[in-house]
Amino acid sequence: MFTINHIKLETIDSTNDYTLSLKDSLVFKEGLVVTANFQSGGNGQRGKAWESNANENLLLSVVIEPKLKLDEQSLISKIAALSVCDLLKSLGIEALIKWPNDILVNKQKIAGILMQNKLQGNYITHSVIGLGFNVNQLVFKHYLPKATSLRLQLNKEYEVLEIQEQFLSFLSTRLIRLKKGENQTNEYLKALFLKDTPAAFESDNKQFMGIIKGVSESGKLLIQLEDDSITAFENQQVKYLF
Repeated sequence: MFTINHIKLETIDSTNDYTLSLKDSLVFKEGLVVTANFQSGGNGQRGKAWESNANENLLLSVVIEPKLKLDEQSLISKIAALSVCDLLKSLGIEALIKWPNDILVNKQKIAGILMQNKLQGNYITHSVIGLGFNVNQLVFKHYLPKATSLRLQLNKEYEVLEIQEQFLSFLSTRLIRLKKGENQTNEYLKALFLKDTPAAFESDNKQFMGIIKGVSESGKLLIQLEDDSITAFENQQVKYLF
């Protein structure tokens, strides 16, 4: 599925932005893969920058055509995150998904995903899945959570292209399952960081204790509060404190 349409770039501000700039062209269709050796302006969640040394990590964007309703967009995030977990598991690493789209190993961030959709009415016709995956980088700036890489975890250098091909293979499998109507939510919940565990959060500059119970169909984080009520939080509304 992701083997024919491949645009390889040396340097670009953002693979997602570049991919979206092609939205009115014939090349913008399911299966398009855009990769770069370096991003000068890579984006993460909440508008944060994504740090990556040149030629050391996997920076890519892929286009899929999910044909889902807008309120089902979390299904795309779930299969993307699970595909990264599948890849890490194949290498002997157990990973967890920090909602909405960070992948953690031992509470350290090894990958991040950024989703951007093209809509027609209330339907998602195309979705651009952007992935930043730390492969061989050894030194990172100070982040919360702390960053890590495959090389730091396994003390081995990897071919970025091989990691790319493995990720796309796992994503293809999960996408096929999604299009067949298979629900992969239970797998996602099993991999959800801090699920069913009392933890500290912050919202509106107020700290509180809560327990993550799941994620709504529209992608909101469901947290059980101390009074046992469950509140649904948007991505920008709540912050983990750990």
